[in-house]
Amino acid sequence: MKEMHNSPVTPLELSELMIHSPPAPNLGDSSSSELAAGREMLRLAVKGKEGGPISLPQEYVQYLCGDSDCTGSAKSGDVFMGKDGILNQTFSIVATDDVQTIVDSYSNHANLQRLYGYSCLDDNISLLVLEYLQKGTVEEFLMHSSGRVQLHAQRRIQIMLDSARVLHGSKKPLDLSSRNVGLNLHLATKVCVPSEIPKHSFPGDTFSFGILMIELLTGALQNDGSEKRKLGNFCERYAKESGKIIEDDLDPYVRESWTFNILSQLIELAMGCINEDVEKRPSTGKLVDTLTLIESRMQVVASCYDYY
Repeated sequence: MKEMHNSPVTPLELSELMIHSPPAPNLGDSSSSELAAGREMLRLAVKGKEGGPISLPQEYVQYLCGDSDCTGSAKSGDVFMGKDGILNQTFSIVATDDVQTIVDSYSNHANLQRLYGYSCLDDNISLLVLEYLQKGTVEEFLMHSSGRVQLHAQRRIQIMLDSARVLHGSKKPLDLSSRNVGLNLHLATKVCVPSEIPKHSFPGDTFSFGILMIELLTGALQNDGSEKRKLGNFCERYAKESGKIIEDDLDPYVRESWTFNILSQLIELAMGCINEDVEKRPSTGKLVDTLTLIESRMQVVASCYDYY
């Protein structure tokens, strides 16, 4: 078993760590009461009885992290892990400097990572207490061939559709890059709650979603992020003057799973999302409608393949 990290871990390390709650500290009755109160508040939040993210006692959230020193110098975007042995649950703890915006824009969507609560460390940094995504992120799956093979064609369509639904329901800009789309124990899609709202985007912008679609179609990460599949910058690679098309770069693991009509629709959507002319990008509503239709067709196609 690995020991609790006393420094932030990266999102890529997050899914690989198995940690155990540290022994309860030797605290006075007052401090012990605060821990017990914080634990009960979090227990109710996990059960969905608090109606949304709640403010948690700082002492309890630092206790979840195992060592208050590790959060004392936290920067926005730092990721920690915590586990409460009594609750028998693991949590992701993410530092942010934009807690009010994140809490105000949070919605209880089935495909959005659950935000249970938060705690303010100082005037600038707060800690978000989030649902732990056991299987990591789509980026991690696409980085290696062993992960890509687990994402069969129908599952990739489902990831696209679930992510589009979250984007459609969001009132704030979302960065739907593959590093921000996670998978839980059952490989269900969970869009990660961001540590900050992207400043370069706007509500309903579909550009990052188009990149996510191309990554799922090709099995390659934008800007050569994959282990072996190096396709560079997608906007440059698939520009009209380049002469290259997505059809030639399809992931071999799912190449034979797409019908011509389904593939044509997916590519048209993806390329539309990264169109330089923002006005010509598809709306989030069109994404949901088109992908819902494709997903229903894929169910028929999937019955011809032994995915499981």
